[in-house]
Amino acid sequence: MANATILLTGATGFIGGATLAHLLETRPDCRLLILARGDDPSVAALRVQQSLGRFVDLKSMAGPLLSCWVVPGDLTDPECLSDERLGAAVRLGEQPAGAAVQSSIRDAPSRDADAASICHGGDPPRLDDVTHVLHLASNTSFRSVRGVRHTNILGTLTLAHRLRRVAGLQRFLFVSTAYLCGDIRNSVVAEDDSPQYGRKHIVEYTNSKAECELLLANTAPELPLVVARPSVVVGHTQFGCLPSASLFWFYRTVDLLRRYTRPLDTREDVVPVDYVARALVFLLFQSDLRHRCYHISAGHGSCVTWHEIVRVFAQCYGDRPENPWKIVDFATIERERDRLRPLLGPGDEDHLLMALRLYFQFSALDVEIFDNSRLLAEGMPAPPKFTDYLQLCATQPPGRSVYDQMRDDE
Repeated sequence: MANATILLTGATGFIGGATLAHLLETRPDCRLLILARGDDPSVAALRVQQSLGRFVDLKSMAGPLLSCWVVPGDLTDPECLSDERLGAAVRLGEQPAGAAVQSSIRDAPSRDADAASICHGGDPPRLDDVTHVLHLASNTSFRSVRGVRHTNILGTLTLAHRLRRVAGLQRFLFVSTAYLCGDIRNSVVAEDDSPQYGRKHIVEYTNSKAECELLLANTAPELPLVVARPSVVVGHTQFGCLPSASLFWFYRTVDLLRRYTRPLDTREDVVPVDYVARALVFLLFQSDLRHRCYHISAGHGSCVTWHEIVRVFAQCYGDRPENPWKIVDFATIERERDRLRPLLGPGDEDHLLMALRLYFQFSALDVEIFDNSRLLAEGMPAPPKFTDYLQLCATQPPGRSVYDQMRDDE
């Protein structure tokens, strides 16, 4: 869609960086207004550059970057998108890249120098120019209840209620999570099964997303709202875990320990970040969507069992018959703490066990599959299976311990 003006939040995150890269590669005629945290515009712009540099070569994107403006601000500040603040926004393509992003992890296809002609004037867009919102920013902390609610509920509602007054707004795409379903007693979850009041949640993050969806529907019915709910997002089909090892460390740790709390025929709904990025851009621009909510998930066709995951890990680390698989409770894993160092190497074992306990609680939910038939029916291709690119995740980059990989989730 030509001449669209997109307001993007969350560009410094894993999904946000991948989505910004996909937007620049596939929609170079759009203008982007990027809201990012930072003490001043240059700091905010550097954070966006560092995130984007995980997925594209910044030098080759010189033209499209000139259509991106970064404004520093916090979602919960009603003035963060005022005309005064937007007037101080900086063009991303005019900011010197920091040392951390001078060398990107990939060489993107080169852009013609004339690509700068796609820019729509020299001034940053105003909020009333925005035609599409892609709201990815959220607090994913599993610890800070107050911080999570402040960002995920107050921040989202502040943004939504400001944007609903924009006459030309065509779509407000809110990125939630498939796990807002809470403790639902279904192995296959459809979009209309959630959110529901009264469901128990393991962490405030998923609870806040459920509550926010309900509040958006009830307090801003005129907003052209579409909700995307990704399932478990792990790795990248081209770069493996080079951009981030978020959540991959859990699967790797389970395989190295050869201990799990459910049968190995349990199915896992995992999607790569680049697929999520493509799906978000698809939902942002696809006209005449038939539904308000969509899972971005593996679904029936691309989910994998732990047996399948184990077979691919064996290609990386061998069969290891001296360490057979056992189905145990988490208390057994804690009692077998003396196995951690020989199998995982040195690291903060207390922190690891605390994180494992939390993720095993998610694994204990009845949910195995998030139905994605809605998204596929709209014309989005099916995702690859986790096992199709798992070996790339295990080898790119080489040499990182699970303790080091865990830092990508902090």
